[in-house]
Amino acid sequence: MKLYMMSKSQANRLKPNMVAGVIFLIGILAVLGGQLVLNMALTHDAYYLRELNIEKRNLATDVQILQEEVDSLGSPQNLADAANQLGMVANPASVLLDIENDKIYGKPIPADSGRSLLASANLVANSAMVTVSEFSLSTVAASEVEAGVNTETSLGSEVVLASGLIPASPTR
Repeated sequence: MKLYMMSKSQANRLKPNMVAGVIFLIGILAVLGGQLVLNMALTHDAYYLRELNIEKRNLATDVQILQEEVDSLGSPQNLADAANQLGMVANPASVLLDIENDKIYGKPIPADSGRSLLASANLVANSAMVTVSEFSLSTVAASEVEAGVNTETSLGSEVVLASGLIPASPTR
């Protein structure tokens, strides 16, 4: 190791400048501040993304519930009941048409409201029946069919989950 002799002015030139230290310190603080702002923005966006995912899940559940109601209202039972309420009469004499051979199988007779039976009144127990078409007692009285099914009354014993959300079906 060698030692060199220097003058005081040469030693002052080699000594770090106070301005350079302040600039370096300001640069470090700016980088740390930028990192803090970026972290806050990412955290805010993560919470917003979580809210959007929850909303998407809730909307998907609503769509599924509405689709099941539409499917239930589109069931043959409910369609027959709705047609009966509109005054349509079911024709018990079915007739088949063979278009290729120009033949009619069966004897076509007009439908008669006096002879027709009530369609179904949702008599078939169906666990998928979520929504039932409107069915009035006047329709049942007009036809000569006894109503053999009691309407279900709610006892107020509904299942309420602690989370307040509908549980997902394990089959889907």
